[in-house]
Amino acid sequence: MPMQSDLRFIAPGLLQGFVQAANQPDRIWHVGLFVNNRLLETQIADRPEAAQPGWPAGHGFAFTLNQAALNDRDQLRLQVLNHPHILCDQGFASLRAHPAPTARGLAFVRHAHGLTLSGVLEDGVTEFPAYEILALEGERIVGRSRIWRWQHIGDPQSPQGRSVAFDLYLDPDLADGQTHRLHVETSTGLVLEGSPLNVIAWPNRLRAGLQARAGRTETAARRHEAMLDRLLGHSMPLSGYGGLYPDRAPLTAPTGGRIGPDGQWRRLGKTGWVLCHADMVAPWAAAAAQMTRALPGLTEARAVFCDLAVQQGDGSLFPLLFSAFDAERLLEQGHLGLCFAVPEAALDADAPSLIALLLDWLMPDGGRIDPARIWHLPHPGGMIAARDLEASAGARATALRAALLRPGRLPAGTAITDKTQARASFPALHLQRPVTDHAVSLIVPTRDQGALLDKAVNGLIDSHPGFDLDIIIVDNGSTQSEALEVLNRLEDRGARILEYGEGFNYAAINTAAAEHARHDQLCFMNNDVDFPQPRVLAELCGRLGCPDVGAVGPLMLRASDIIQHGGVVLGPWQGAVHAFEDRMAGDPGYGELLCVAAEVSAVTGAFLLTRRALFQQMGGFDAKHFAVNFNDVDYCLRLRAAGYRVVVSPHVAIRHYESVSRGQEIATPAGLRMQRELSCLREIWRDTLLNDPQYHPLFALDSLPYRALSADHPYAPGLRRAGGQPPRPVPGWL
Repeated sequence: MPMQSDLRFIAPGLLQGFVQAANQPDRIWHVGLFVNNRLLETQIADRPEAAQPGWPAGHGFAFTLNQAALNDRDQLRLQVLNHPHILCDQGFASLRAHPAPTARGLAFVRHAHGLTLSGVLEDGVTEFPAYEILALEGERIVGRSRIWRWQHIGDPQSPQGRSVAFDLYLDPDLADGQTHRLHVETSTGLVLEGSPLNVIAWPNRLRAGLQARAGRTETAARRHEAMLDRLLGHSMPLSGYGGLYPDRAPLTAPTGGRIGPDGQWRRLGKTGWVLCHADMVAPWAAAAAQMTRALPGLTEARAVFCDLAVQQGDGSLFPLLFSAFDAERLLEQGHLGLCFAVPEAALDADAPSLIALLLDWLMPDGGRIDPARIWHLPHPGGMIAARDLEASAGARATALRAALLRPGRLPAGTAITDKTQARASFPALHLQRPVTDHAVSLIVPTRDQGALLDKAVNGLIDSHPGFDLDIIIVDNGSTQSEALEVLNRLEDRGARILEYGEGFNYAAINTAAAEHARHDQLCFMNNDVDFPQPRVLAELCGRLGCPDVGAVGPLMLRASDIIQHGGVVLGPWQGAVHAFEDRMAGDPGYGELLCVAAEVSAVTGAFLLTRRALFQQMGGFDAKHFAVNFNDVDYCLRLRAAGYRVVVSPHVAIRHYESVSRGQEIATPAGLRMQRELSCLREIWRDTLLNDPQYHPLFALDSLPYRALSADHPYAPGLRRAGGQPPRPVPGWL
């Protein structure tokens, strides 16, 4: 069968081409990229537009390469996978020297849903471009966005590089039920592929009318709701925060007294409570009034805190939104010490700072803070200038450190390291708690992938001198000779090898292996991880030493240094999503969460440390409802429901080559299993998915975590507390 094809390096990191059969012009082909005879990535050659003059539309493909990971001597072969046709087979240096004509554009845009456009820039960039993406209707700019997130391309271990991506939120007045033809380009004049495009969206008030006609059954309503989500959309940019709060009248209650050098307090009516705030915070009367109305009903409350509106240099307001309560973040960042309410009895004329007063009140005898007595008002208590946040971060770090050094506040032997960066908005302290138990049992399921397993286990051992590691490798049917040799070598080095001959059930494998653990601390570890820094377990064991911590995990990075896991957020797309997987290593994260340890609803089972007795008390992983997916989330949610905290620490990081062992689960029986397990998650933990206390109710649920606000607010979120909710009972046959 005669084939037509071509290939070009369009930019240093972007390889584009096309492939088409002369006698079957409508057939679509799969193209594979091989480096040194190893298949690293595949693409479907079905791009709708011709990237070069003379290339046929509908048959294009593109590979994005990380040149730093390739050597000029590396041999690159591009081959049609379902046909013997080879597009090229030559050295990287030779292929890169192939002349490239001027490309139409390296950026792509599509209509994601509702008022949201999404796009990708594929040019091998190593940092965010400075220009903006603009959407225009005629001459009017109806949306703009900077390129602000990273996206991993290709095989987790391959030299496929990073691409940068964006979400652009259009003006709400376009939600009028009319078709709008939009032109999308960069602020430098580059037209994005896919532009112009047509967008149609409806105002949110249409939702109620359409739902009323959908039928009365719960099933019909849910199906209709899912369809409407795609049609109408819920997101708006973070810059729209100010529009949610037009009433910004300042609080006029007189100052009752001073707190330290830069704080003050004001009485909240006749409630017996006071509002404490930094001098640089301008409290709003609306928030104070809401607190005053609610306080009489909070008989057991010990403190109430709120969010803040951060004023930028141009006068716009951005949201600083907090979780219901986060003791770990409070101790390392002091984020709640800018604006909070406490009973008047908490006031201390000798308090050296706001944060010292707050910690003295919440931890009078040291030890654990009771989250059940702390309430969060998920609305801004006032406004603060971004420049003031930055200017005061160093002084607040000093005050926080001094407050933590009070006798009995932290476990004896805790080391405090100040990691506050220049131009940071918050302190960033690292509390290195002492490790009292250096014995850890680690469970590593595996099947073949000998090189990966060898690197993971030896990297673990070599990076943890002084630890008593009880390594249990569970072999789930390895047959490759390389893998069997690796298992023998690891057994010689002290690992124990268990056989599990049934099908792959991650939950059952780990739960069964836990019965063989010798130590009190239990760590579940994937065979596709790597340890770029030493003593990861020292940080995690120190955190687990707190009696109320039930599970802890590290930051996880992809091979490209894009973050793979920074904790689990519940709610987006009605499921469980990794936080910050659109950020690079070194990014401070929203609210600088990637600079300090924080409480999350769950951590990934790819590297999860817990206590063996607690794991057994909880019944292990749920092998029935969550055989492969979400068993880690389910376990962590059961821990939280029992009163334990789950912590993620970005002070240590490991690499995770996600899904190398099992592969991707799209359009396969495994993918259908994942859909079933997602349905179980939604059924069992529905209440928690709808209101994750470690997230904020104003964040959009159809966007990446921390990236957009919900544009559909059927009610104003009310006061809330931290803590887990119990699972919903489900039939035994679900």
